[in-house]
Amino acid sequence: MSTMTIGRLAKQAGVNIDTIRYYERNGLIPEPVRRPS
Repeated sequence: MSTMTIGRLAKQAGVNIDTIRYYERNGLIPEPVRRPS
């Protein structure tokens, strides 16, 4: 499985990072599996 940063996703979708997070919070897109930090 390939990974993509939220910034790269936002840029490719033509939206800002806050929009992606909003979509995640509201169930419009699934939350990704996050790598442990």
